[in-house]
Amino acid sequence: MRIVLIILFLFTAAYAETNTTLSNAFTNGSVNGNLTLFAYNIDKQHAQNSYATALGGFLKYTTDDKLPLFASARFYQSSPVGPDKNREQTQLFKKDGSSLTALAESYVAYKYKKRVVKGGNFMLQTPMMNDDTTRIVPWSYQGFAFTSEAIADTMVQINYITQIRDHTSDEYKKESASGEFEKGITMLGAHYQGINEVSIEAYYYYAPELYSTFITQIDYKHVTKDDTLFCLGVQYFNSGKGGKYNNREGRNGGDDINLLALKIGVDGSFYNVTLNYSQNFGLSGIVKGYGGLAKVYTTSMVANGRGNYKPETWMLKSRVELNEYTDAESEFAIWLTHTRVKDYRGDDFDAFYSHYRHYFTPNVSLYVRFEAIDYKNKNDVNYLRIITTYDF
Repeated sequence: MRIVLIILFLFTAAYAETNTTLSNAFTNGSVNGNLTLFAYNIDKQHAQNSYATALGGFLKYTTDDKLPLFASARFYQSSPVGPDKNREQTQLFKKDGSSLTALAESYVAYKYKKRVVKGGNFMLQTPMMNDDTTRIVPWSYQGFAFTSEAIADTMVQINYITQIRDHTSDEYKKESASGEFEKGITMLGAHYQGINEVSIEAYYYYAPELYSTFITQIDYKHVTKDDTLFCLGVQYFNSGKGGKYNNREGRNGGDDINLLALKIGVDGSFYNVTLNYSQNFGLSGIVKGYGGLAKVYTTSMVANGRGNYKPETWMLKSRVELNEYTDAESEFAIWLTHTRVKDYRGDDFDAFYSHYRHYFTPNVSLYVRFEAIDYKNKNDVNYLRIITTYDF
């Protein structure tokens, strides 16, 4: 709250010294949001099941972002409705299962010649720190962020995060998905697209009390004359320098991540098919990294190749658009996952995932997701999510 009050004061003071009045900045602002009904059922064989339905969404207001100085605030809300059982296990609400209202964004930003600096609470889209949209309420971060596109074909990010709010809390704390921290988390990232058909990304996260991580990703995309897209990709995640709060065998992240991932795919006019592979040669997992969900090619709704104990994963993803058979935009997908671990402490599994997404209008959609995980050494689990969203 102290950071928010300081940046709001600076925002007001800055406008007082310009020809543009503060009232005009608010008058020309924009409002958007959505309303979401989210039903979730977790079916565990020979164990207690969990199910709940949440009603919520978000409301965002941004002052005139055409001006050099602007501000934004975004509130999220998720409340239980209807019958439920062990609803806290769905992670749709607070950890005790009660309603959740969170301030995911409240920042002031200044932009100048393709550079933007912001301070306050905000959401991120990076491989190891991101919003994670698998629930109504996302993750968000507190601190300072700088983005620059001043160099041709290059985007540079510098983030310094002082506190993190996870997706089941309304409080910002010095705690990441991988554990506590005291001195903040610093991230440097660059995305270069100056080579024809090639995209190169690199990120470095420095967290003294946890672990540091280097990530690189190279994607190649080629479009043929008939608009068919062929893609190749490689990712590499490597961590080290464990601090006092580091857990080497942590599921969400630790100082022994050594993961290589590959993908090859084709994207046609109404379909796409991708074969993904990953091998983590380290003991640490990478499921959530420092916050959100780590962005590895072998990622499904629940099943993934990002776990600890050296998993090797093959994932085949296929999707087809059904627009030719319906009056509105629709798609159907099937993904198959095969994971085997190289350490006796891990779990081998196979998984089947499918989803159906239908847009009744550009603003109203239905999203049905199902995944069945067949574990070889423990009970199987099925997951069903039904999400209806209205955007405005």
